[in-house]
Amino acid sequence: MRFLLKTGTLHTSKNIKSSKDTAIRHVTELVLEFGILFGDSPRLDGFKCIPEDRPEVAEFELDRRTYSFRLHYELTPSLHALPTLTPPGEEAPLLVVPNLTQAVLTACRQAQVSAADLNGRLFLRAPGLLVELPALNGRRFRFDLEPRNVFVGKSARIVRALLADPERMWKQSDLVHRTGATSGLVSRIVTYLVRQGMVARSGSGKRLQVFQLTSRDALLDAWAQADQFARRVTTHRFHCLDQDPVQLASKLSQALTQQGAPFAFTQWIAAWIRHPYTEPPLASLYVPQLPAPDVLNSLGLRAVAEGGRVWFHLPVDEGVFRETRLVENLPLVSDAQIYLDLQNTGLRGPEQARALRESSVFCRP
Repeated sequence: MRFLLKTGTLHTSKNIKSSKDTAIRHVTELVLEFGILFGDSPRLDGFKCIPEDRPEVAEFELDRRTYSFRLHYELTPSLHALPTLTPPGEEAPLLVVPNLTQAVLTACRQAQVSAADLNGRLFLRAPGLLVELPALNGRRFRFDLEPRNVFVGKSARIVRALLADPERMWKQSDLVHRTGATSGLVSRIVTYLVRQGMVARSGSGKRLQVFQLTSRDALLDAWAQADQFARRVTTHRFHCLDQDPVQLASKLSQALTQQGAPFAFTQWIAAWIRHPYTEPPLASLYVPQLPAPDVLNSLGLRAVAEGGRVWFHLPVDEGVFRETRLVENLPLVSDAQIYLDLQNTGLRGPEQARALRESSVFCRP
């Protein structure tokens, strides 16, 4: 397959229509879809692949100057190999992948390696040239063997465990026991995180291999970006006369402990207890189901549609009750979960989240 991309025109030896939501399984599909994408993109009129006898070389024209790149197609790029893509004297490398994640993009910036994906995201770096374009709307290409979402259900339990003890060397069996996930799921998620440069694997043989988180911030940022709080919880709000959220949390803890069901505080109240920054406006906590009516009445709680001093979050996955810790006699979700739950909340939640993340206690066992 040979193609020429110039001024929005694509010429191929076969007419192939690009899908807007496609799983990529082979390098040949990656090559073809890459040609179609940049042939259809008017914002890249200066980008072309030439000549026909060297289809692995791409050129970019800007202000009458031509920049040459050698194309490297990878379904699952190795971040550690990025600096060695191009021997001295050859064209600058341009890594082409199905989906350019933030972790891979960050590694490319650090290694000064250009990169592009099938979703339209582009990073070009060469002497005198810096081009960066975001993904196009409506395109969701991915490598078929990668997990669809590592941040939902039992997959998220694996991420939560890694962030709860970031310096630990994990065996696969440890993560299985810690998370309640299957061995197969743990293997797929860890392999994906290794490919993304967030986890390092060492040792030989399945039983001897160990894993360790190597990029806490990249994993946390990826989780925050993918998280959809409203889809993973159902929130019930209650009003009460108590004005001090800390005292209210203590009363809630005493009452719920007697019921025997798991619960854990999160958001403002949990962040305040871990690292005081902004005073908590309310008490919020995860519960598997609402407390019994007599318990609610004993606490003076009345259901409301908006506002409220107490928010009960009923989670879709009860993995939020894992990695909890007892602080000041109150069970708290993991630090990473607190940070996640404070995003897009208002009431200075993101400020408290940032302060917690920057503190010395964050994600420390």
